[in-house]
Amino acid sequence: MLIKVAVVQFEISQFAPQENLEKAAQFIQQAAAQGADLIVFPEDFVAGPLEGRVDLADFDSRYVKYFQKLAVQYSIDIVPGSIIEGDENGLYNTAYYIDQHGDILSQYRKVNLWLPERSYITPGTDISVFETRFGKVGLIICWDLMFPEVFRAMVSEGVEMVICPSYWCLEDAGKGQELNQYSEVMLVNALCLARAFENEIVMVYANAAGKQVSGQNTSTLIGQSQITVPFKGPLDIAMDNIETMLVVEVDLDVLAIAEEAYEIRSDLQKGIAGHAAPLAEITLEYEAAPQLIAD
Repeated sequence: MLIKVAVVQFEISQFAPQENLEKAAQFIQQAAAQGADLIVFPEDFVAGPLEGRVDLADFDSRYVKYFQKLAVQYSIDIVPGSIIEGDENGLYNTAYYIDQHGDILSQYRKVNLWLPERSYITPGTDISVFETRFGKVGLIICWDLMFPEVFRAMVSEGVEMVICPSYWCLEDAGKGQELNQYSEVMLVNALCLARAFENEIVMVYANAAGKQVSGQNTSTLIGQSQITVPFKGPLDIAMDNIETMLVVEVDLDVLAIAEEAYEIRSDLQKGIAGHAAPLAEITLEYEAAPQLIAD
């Protein structure tokens, strides 16, 4: 099966949701015109990270409704990055999968929060794997990429494509930047490649672009948005951190070829990969103690 995926490496206008939403609509129109079946945006792209501006959080689903209408208008599936949403229990970093009919197929709340988020975001507790017209898809957000347990839990549910909206910066390395200025670029590229191979999946990674200034701090986004598969690696990758859109046709048959060659999923189901527990047990452990993953 072939699927054409558009990934937008979006330069966010901080605290300017209307400007970002209008630009997103233009990208969706362009992707549809190129025959894309699915378009993916970065984490926090509607208004930028909201630390200190909780008033911009969405409490009435207005942003997801906006993208539902665009999905129907352009007959395209949309992952509108992630949206900071709120309810009576707190704020959540939430990703959605909206199909071409405007239906929400999945809502995922970020489980593994990045350090600054922990002061104002409540972590989710559940993985996200769901049926689409292209097969089984899973959603994660940014720092979730670091945790192989999340991927193994999704594989146990039969996931074939994992989509990761992200807001990943050079400065996330902290003092590690003194050892290697581009360590986060190396990290993300290594993770995307490893996750694709070790789980026999299509890895779709959408990062933001440019720089963000907050007070005395400047964050430099790493870019590196990509669609990565077993054997071939990145089918396309935005090496720089400039705003751009990748449109790539993906042949999902590569996943069956990977399983034939490696039998990773078969071994996991048998519980013989490195003498690991069967996948069902791994999934239960993950669901029973999500706080251990989030810390």
